[in-house]
Amino acid sequence: MYAVGGWLLVQVVTQVFPIFDIAPVVQRIIVLVVVAGFPLALVLAWVFDVTPLGIVRTADAPARDDEAAAERKHRGLDRTLNYVLGGLLLLALGYFMLDRWLFAPQLAGTAPANAATSIEGKPATISRSIAVLPFADMSQAGDQAYFSDGMSEELLNLLSQVPELHVAGRTSSFSFKGKNATIAEIGKALNVATVLEGSVRKAGDRLRITAQLINVADGYHLWSQSYDRKLTDVFATQDDIAGAVADALKLKLLPAQRPSTARHHVPSFETYDHYLLGRQLLMRSEPAGYGRAVDAFRRAVASDPDYAAAYAGLAMAESFAVEESVDASLIAQGNQRAMAAAERAVALDSELGDAYSARGYLRGTNEWDWDGALADQLKAVRLDPGDSKNQLRYGYLLATLGRLPEASIALSRSVALDPLFTPAWYWLGRVKTALTDFDGARLALQRALAIDPGFQSASSYLGILALLQGDPATARRTFIELKRPFGLVLAEYDLGNAAQSQRALEQLIAQHGRNGPYLIATAFAWRGDRDQAFAWLERAIAQHDPDLVSLKYDPILRKLRDDPRYRATLRKLQLPE
Repeated sequence: MYAVGGWLLVQVVTQVFPIFDIAPVVQRIIVLVVVAGFPLALVLAWVFDVTPLGIVRTADAPARDDEAAAERKHRGLDRTLNYVLGGLLLLALGYFMLDRWLFAPQLAGTAPANAATSIEGKPATISRSIAVLPFADMSQAGDQAYFSDGMSEELLNLLSQVPELHVAGRTSSFSFKGKNATIAEIGKALNVATVLEGSVRKAGDRLRITAQLINVADGYHLWSQSYDRKLTDVFATQDDIAGAVADALKLKLLPAQRPSTARHHVPSFETYDHYLLGRQLLMRSEPAGYGRAVDAFRRAVASDPDYAAAYAGLAMAESFAVEESVDASLIAQGNQRAMAAAERAVALDSELGDAYSARGYLRGTNEWDWDGALADQLKAVRLDPGDSKNQLRYGYLLATLGRLPEASIALSRSVALDPLFTPAWYWLGRVKTALTDFDGARLALQRALAIDPGFQSASSYLGILALLQGDPATARRTFIELKRPFGLVLAEYDLGNAAQSQRALEQLIAQHGRNGPYLIATAFAWRGDRDQAFAWLERAIAQHDPDLVSLKYDPILRKLRDDPRYRATLRKLQLPE
């Protein structure tokens, strides 16, 4: 009875507590208490019996069918206990069946389970699947690309709400913008059966949208429609298009399952226009554009203080805008504004995945509140399981906490949802490297470079991989080509070229001594200079260097891990030891 009841309690706690944002540490305490109580329950069950006369020691219980035994049979005590145990077993079996046939398929539907297939890039086509291509900007001045892109992304998000429909991620779909790829080529690259494309024209207060759904297999139109509406009807038009696509794909949806923008706050068109501009600037990942993104999101929230999505975007823009600064006070002020915006987003819309994802990122990277960050990222993944960005941030956080196998699964889901999402492939490569799965790491990093040959972080980490596999000569060639003094410090050291390694180290300190103390700490760690490594780690902590999130799993720090100062550093970051 204790084993069945305890197991059932643990299952309920792990499923229900995250919904109410109860800290993971509470769940762990309950699990530990249940496990610790089992030996005690076993001993008590062995030593004592439950009888109609009360609880007595087993040695004192009646040994034959005497009056006490007759009374026990009369009262049906054994039968009652059997009913209790049977009821617990039925509850446990019922939960198992719900988890197996209801909950599990929903979670599995967020991504193909075969991560190896995703890495190789050869998954089988999913029958009910779609890619939403960026709509063409047909405005007379040609300056509304941010708006037409935003329309496409909103449609993508709406269609992601549809059960049983696999929607290719934004990065993958938008990678074909401005290219002359055929529908067949796009479908093959993105592993989808249908493609939605169209155009947007803004003129005065009018909006003209055309959309067509195309079958990849034969190139025929499954559906097409034009919409001439007022700008203020943009959200209703998005709902109409998403609903028409679902109908064309013959998806039988309950009323509550139909995609609708009404599930979240609907702003005015002016507010929405500012929001779309801010989001496009943020998506470009260009430092020069983060300040402009902040301005656009601020205009959006000033126009509509109840718009949670704009606050979520503002939170990320504020944080990114100060990330490269060397002024500690400016960084602190920017991060404070970012967290205030994230908290406001969560308060305004408790069902907005982007709000929790933004707050989770800030809680972890900026505040080192890992329990809070984990609760937020779990909530974001549950609310928007088809968002590859959420899976990326969740995997990134799990790696920070040292939970590498789980991080690998989350990142594999991210690349399955968005096969051309370069950062997810890069981080999957880093996590697989930390797991010493060097073949898998190389495949992931090479996949990132196949998507974006100019993605130097992936090229550089292939050099690190060569070092870890005992090939410093190859690593050295890589770092010379990339002009990376950090890598040369490590490669020259392994080749026995002490003078060259020292010169590269001095160059590295000159370039990154102010804004990259963690990087310099890892260089000293690889060379075996523990004292200097820990001195630079202290600087990184004082400056709140964002690269510290790699501390627990970074293989370049392997020579520090048996030093007591390493565990002390983990404690300073409030990371698990």
